[in-house]
Amino acid sequence: MTSIATVARPGASRRASTETAVLLFLCFILAQADKQVMGLLAVPVQAEFGLSNTQLGFLQGVAFAVAYAIGGIPIAWLLDGGHRIRIASACVAIWSVATLLCGVAGSFVTLALFRAATAIAEAGLPPAAFSIFSQRQDRRSVARLSSMFMMGPFVGGGLVLLLGGMVLTAMHGSSFALPLWSAPWRLIFLALGIPGLLLAGLLLVRGHEPERPVDQAGVRQVEPLRAVLRAIFVESRFLRFYYPAMISFTLVLYALTAWYPALLVRGFGMEAGTAGGYAGSTYLVAGILGTLGMIGMTGMAPRLSIATLMRTYLIAAVLLVPAVILLPLVGDARSSLILYGVFALVAAAIVSSMAVPIQFSLPNRMQARGIAIFSLLTSAGAGSAGPLIVGVLADHGLPLGRALAITSGSAAAVTVVLLVCAFRAAPTHADG
Repeated sequence: MTSIATVARPGASRRASTETAVLLFLCFILAQADKQVMGLLAVPVQAEFGLSNTQLGFLQGVAFAVAYAIGGIPIAWLLDGGHRIRIASACVAIWSVATLLCGVAGSFVTLALFRAATAIAEAGLPPAAFSIFSQRQDRRSVARLSSMFMMGPFVGGGLVLLLGGMVLTAMHGSSFALPLWSAPWRLIFLALGIPGLLLAGLLLVRGHEPERPVDQAGVRQVEPLRAVLRAIFVESRFLRFYYPAMISFTLVLYALTAWYPALLVRGFGMEAGTAGGYAGSTYLVAGILGTLGMIGMTGMAPRLSIATLMRTYLIAAVLLVPAVILLPLVGDARSSLILYGVFALVAAAIVSSMAVPIQFSLPNRMQARGIAIFSLLTSAGAGSAGPLIVGVLADHGLPLGRALAITSGSAAAVTVVLLVCAFRAAPTHADG
């Protein structure tokens, strides 16, 4: 009986690991839908609360991104030494409750506070997932799982724009409303919050926590934060360039995803629901294709190294520059949507595996905080600055399209320069 159990254990472990990866992916899809929903709801929320473009940019960027960054490091400290599945499940439940509360917010201030609470809890999921994935035995498996997980922004962001846009269109002018969720945009938050509570329970019950290595005394070591910071910014010349490169890249990503539906409404006269449908379907399809292309590339590359990934990112960033400058400036919606698809396709090549160089560079006992620091810098820096800069420029007389082109085009050009530096500093050792 003992031998049968021993033989069965590897297969059961693989099934549990696969089920855990799927549950984490579904949670991340929901998190990304929640994160990007304000792009869809920007126009009705602005109209209901009488917000300026700067306030709207704050709501889409600063309120969410700074809170996301603040929550990341404390939660990551717990993840590096604790039970990652339980912590991640608690995070999913908390952000789902906060999302439900967003739907009953009565003012700009309360909506901003509920969005901040949502962000703090969402900060715990990616570090938990990447830390779990990095315990796979080979680099290709780590890269494949991480890339599939990072399809979440495109699936979640695309679906919330597409399906949410359909809801807004169907309910335009309708008198149907629930007692607390009294407007169509409020019902979108209700639809995002309930599935999260269900997923939190499933993750807690069905998620598998891999056993982590311990030292000779049987103790799991957790390095102090200063050691993690030193490993990133002092000991690794590559990471010193890679982190800033991803900050500037993420600024492009946040600026465009936050403001593009509003650009379709203001620049091309679309209804909010129609704009969400077009932007969402484009972002969804192009993002999935770009992610699958990146997974295929990593699977076929004869040598999977950080340098290989950097070369791919650099090519993608060079293509990104003209796309993000032109897409807000062209004169017709069809051309703009085509360029938006190019942006999503190219950006997905980077987004899908942007955590992998960190996983390859840091030991597991540092990875949750390494990812959290990465999220702090990209979310608090780029996530706040991108939408806010666009809003400020628009409030000071620039057309929205030109504000988007200046912000995203400049950041994309900086990304290229920093990726060149990161590529030159990248280690070349790889799995064969």
